[in-house]
Amino acid sequence: MITGIAESILPGGETLVRTEGHTMLVANAVPGDELSVRPLQKRRGVLRGEITTVNKPGPQRVSAECPVAGECGGCALQFLAPQSHAALKSAWVHDAFRALIGVQTQWVEAETVAAASRRRVHWMVNRDEQGSFAGFYAHASHRVIRHEQCMVLTPGLQRLHSELLQHPALLSGVQGIQALELADGMHVVLEGAITEASGLPLMCADLPVQWWRRQDDVTRPLNRPVQRFHDRLPAGEQDILLAVGPDDFVQGQEAGNRKLIALIQQWAGPVRRIADLFCGIGNLSLPLAVATGAELFGAELNPASVRAAQTNAKRLGINASFVQANLFEDFNMEPYIGADLLILDPPRRGAKRICSRITHLMPKQIIMISCDPAAGARDGVMLQQQGYQLKALQALDLFAYAGHVESLSLWERA
Repeated sequence: MITGIAESILPGGETLVRTEGHTMLVANAVPGDELSVRPLQKRRGVLRGEITTVNKPGPQRVSAECPVAGECGGCALQFLAPQSHAALKSAWVHDAFRALIGVQTQWVEAETVAAASRRRVHWMVNRDEQGSFAGFYAHASHRVIRHEQCMVLTPGLQRLHSELLQHPALLSGVQGIQALELADGMHVVLEGAITEASGLPLMCADLPVQWWRRQDDVTRPLNRPVQRFHDRLPAGEQDILLAVGPDDFVQGQEAGNRKLIALIQQWAGPVRRIADLFCGIGNLSLPLAVATGAELFGAELNPASVRAAQTNAKRLGINASFVQANLFEDFNMEPYIGADLLILDPPRRGAKRICSRITHLMPKQIIMISCDPAAGARDGVMLQQQGYQLKALQALDLFAYAGHVESLSLWERA
């Protein structure tokens, strides 16, 4: 056992702790904590440890509201005073982009996000002496934590979890559960060998439930008729509905997603031609196209999302073309050349390939959403080297208590 001082919480939520002879990353530590720490193993070349005793708490340490916060790996910031979360996450974004921020850059910090707002969840199913239950992995472990409630989930998902706990037989043969609450219903995907919907509730929290089974990467409905559910999104002065399937990606917090879309429309202004790479189901670009009447060209890796985007565009009467493409490799860039606006919303690894060849696309504006500040800043360096300036940068906290932050950046040709 060794002692040390917690210094700073890093993106992802682990805290840098310095001891005599060691520097390690530790979960659930707060800056200023004086700790006794047990070293664990190196992962990816970094030594990690776990707290055995908080000898003297730092000034920002609080008692966690969640009773399993010390074990559960879902929330990284339960022991940090909630009023500090937005400033911490804003600092992660600002520090990553520091070299790119100029006098022309409008910088906006994150706002505090409400708890009980996460509408998407992935539980793992385990069995103990009390029976089957759905829970989250422990930190840095595949051990599943039993919990009665989760304070970051929407009331609808908490109600679903309670239903599952009260009927453990429903979980027989299930390895995992994914659930998504939308404006008019809830998709629930059971991962495993379940073959029928007998006994599964068809309503939860006054919302209809569509149950699905996923096995061998194939998702099939468990109850019929199959119900289609929608996300409600802002498009100028009106709202539109986008159909969302069980395998489609949507942002995990409804209010944050709406704010993201509204900011994009505010920053973009009037546009006639939009290119949307990593377009998903058209979550970001279809509302903008409805608001502006712009022509839309999109590409996405997931073919199911491409089909969903095409269906949504057709139903909305949008002049749009969506194709499947591996955007991490060479692809046909011709349809996306010379757009008024290029939207980039890549996964955590960023859009390095596209940003390195941005002079082939030459958009007037680029709006980039980055779920890893370091990857977003790396991509931003490439945009700057090719003649684009960072005009606006916004930190967005979309996940209460999580060690995760989104950045939204606007780039224009210098």
